[in-house]
Amino acid sequence: MKGRRVMDRKPVVAGKFYPGTPNQLLSMCQAFIGEKKDVDFLKHPVGLILPHAGYVYSGKTAGLGIKEALNFGRPKNVIILGPNHTGYGMSVSVWTSGSWNTPIGSVKVNEEMAKKLVDEEVIYSDEMAHMYEHSIEVQLPLLLHAFGEFSLVPICMMEQRLSTVKIVAGKIREILKEYPETLVVASSDFNHYDSHDLTIQKDEIAINRILNGDLEGLYSDLKKYDITMCGPGPVSVVRSLFENIRLVYHTTSAEFSQDYSYTVGYASFVLW
Repeated sequence: MKGRRVMDRKPVVAGKFYPGTPNQLLSMCQAFIGEKKDVDFLKHPVGLILPHAGYVYSGKTAGLGIKEALNFGRPKNVIILGPNHTGYGMSVSVWTSGSWNTPIGSVKVNEEMAKKLVDEEVIYSDEMAHMYEHSIEVQLPLLLHAFGEFSLVPICMMEQRLSTVKIVAGKIREILKEYPETLVVASSDFNHYDSHDLTIQKDEIAINRILNGDLEGLYSDLKKYDITMCGPGPVSVVRSLFENIRLVYHTTSAEFSQDYSYTVGYASFVLW
């Protein structure tokens, strides 16, 4: 399904991945990020890699990353790339019009930026991929609390091969020249469903590749060591856009669930 009409997206994981009521959600965002700060707009593009699990598990890791990005300023535009968990939609899907709603406010899609990404060969104007997908939605309340008003470009990646990564990154790179006050967010969790120790071990292999900018090595190691990271495509797009990167925080769900036998890895990075 290719979206051509203006359509607003309603939240689908409010009350599941994060609180569904405004007061509870604001309280949780404030716990992770703190009070809103009055900061200037970005002077240049900045990147983030953030997890997208339920806030009780990954909110701390995401919040720490967002707080680091705040040191650079606040964005006028936010591009969020997330993996496609549902199987719906096109290979790479951009929601190109309307707004995305959250319990604490709505975010207008930057139609001009979004349509410049679409080529209808690799990157499509497509709403279906986004309808039931959580990886982009869960970032919005935290980003809204931290930065206030901004426009959004949501990109859902079902196709995550490195060849596709290069095409998507090339398109975004050109757009950032025109829109430097932009934050680019990759939404991804790291290894899934191993013990805490094994997840930390596997994650560190992937993290080192990301820090070194070795994307081919990352993809090779994901297969070699069976690292079940869900968003290598979005992460690789964002990593390829920036020269500098810093790991902010790395943990697993065991820090919060106390279940050390069955965990998911979470990491946040800031890039500039």
